[in-house]
Amino acid sequence: MSTHNQFPKLEFYVGKIGGIIPLFAMVTLMLILTAYGMGGPKGAWAPGFIAILLGLLLVKNKGDYCQSILAGIANKTGVVVITAWMFAAVLGALMKAGGLVDGILWFGLSTGIHGSVFLVVVFFSTAIFASGTGSSNGANLALAPILFPAAVMLGADPVWAALALLSGAVFGDNVAPISDVTIVGCATQNADLGQTVKERFPLAVTAGIISLGIFIIFGASGENALDVNTIDLDGLEPSNLLMLIAVAVVIITALKGRHLIEALGYGIITAMVVGVSLGRYDISDLFHIPATRGDSSGLIESAISGVTGAVMFVLLLLGIIRIFMDSGLMDCILKFIMKNLGDSVIKSELIIFFSTAASSLLVSANAPSQLLVGPTIVRPIGEKQGVSPERRSNLMSAAVCSIFYMMPWCLAVMVWYSSIETAALNSNLPVPSAAISFVAPYPWALFLVFMFSILTGWQRKTVAIEEVNDDNLNTVNSKSEAST
Repeated sequence: MSTHNQFPKLEFYVGKIGGIIPLFAMVTLMLILTAYGMGGPKGAWAPGFIAILLGLLLVKNKGDYCQSILAGIANKTGVVVITAWMFAAVLGALMKAGGLVDGILWFGLSTGIHGSVFLVVVFFSTAIFASGTGSSNGANLALAPILFPAAVMLGADPVWAALALLSGAVFGDNVAPISDVTIVGCATQNADLGQTVKERFPLAVTAGIISLGIFIIFGASGENALDVNTIDLDGLEPSNLLMLIAVAVVIITALKGRHLIEALGYGIITAMVVGVSLGRYDISDLFHIPATRGDSSGLIESAISGVTGAVMFVLLLLGIIRIFMDSGLMDCILKFIMKNLGDSVIKSELIIFFSTAASSLLVSANAPSQLLVGPTIVRPIGEKQGVSPERRSNLMSAAVCSIFYMMPWCLAVMVWYSSIETAALNSNLPVPSAAISFVAPYPWALFLVFMFSILTGWQRKTVAIEEVNDDNLNTVNSKSEAST
């Protein structure tokens, strides 16, 4: 994440603190909108734009400021997310048009799996997808358009249905050996990947069990559920479940290590073939020349237009994050933490956890935040206190899979919320507030489980204490800058 070799650090009239003012302004305005029920990707446009203009007034070197914004917008991670959004939106639209929601309703009503019990299905579905692909974003993008409306229609509360999707995806990402969070955490700490996942599993599963209990107890409302007694099961088409073949294609392709975009592309092609074969839509429904200028040319155009709000949000956020990174403020934060290094294992583990969490909130990304603090803070602290590499990696992973996923301005959370919002609007269902991420069960459960683990030593492994002097620390910092 270092920017030393690309652009000079930005200088502000108010000092380095100016680097965080645009980000703080954007988040504050977003939270105000969220408090009034107006949050969401599109609502973040104005806050983001105002924040950039505010930074322009505060910065001394205007040209470098503009270069930082453009470099942030061109961030590769953002491009991947935006492209995945478009592909997933098209896949979701094809699934809906193909009647998959009705097929799932038939399944739920026929088997008696509905209400809060169906949220268990939702949780495990996204968990399996995320653990197999290592991507919580991919799980939400692919499954939210299908499972959210089905869960609500089967009697689940919209808020808890949305949170079940988020919680399952985070759980799957947390336990996945191929997750970038796991890989980066192990790489920065020289930890054994297999042993890391093995030591993490009891903690993650404990948090998962707590989450499932919450969903089962509180997940049913029935306010938006279909009246089972008025539904003619014969009128629902079980054959619509064949649309799940497209989902299977996405999962299998992703599990084979193919790129998420490629997997979604194959899923879209499969959905087109299955939908047309079942007679659920014609080829002309996918694309045609509209009769009037401005009308939609078909399902593909309508689906992509539905995610433009989220795309603009990502571009603005990435630009503002780059401003913060180029201000040099993060370097000051890292030095301050190192000067206040704890003298106990518990205090050191708390510093490791919360410094990683704070970094993820400032950078709005989980794996990059680990790259930032892993070599510079976590490893020196852990080695000085004898905390094992695997334990350090797990503390970092827990930090970016708990607090990070509670905050509505973080990129992965906005991916989830955008998917929920689109699914709700397309199915004429209530749209939950973006603020519900603050009470996401699995992130909260994981946070509490790790706090218990830190305070009690449960699942803690220690190693021989290594002396970390200033020369070693400088070497670690130099290697970190070179590698990032």
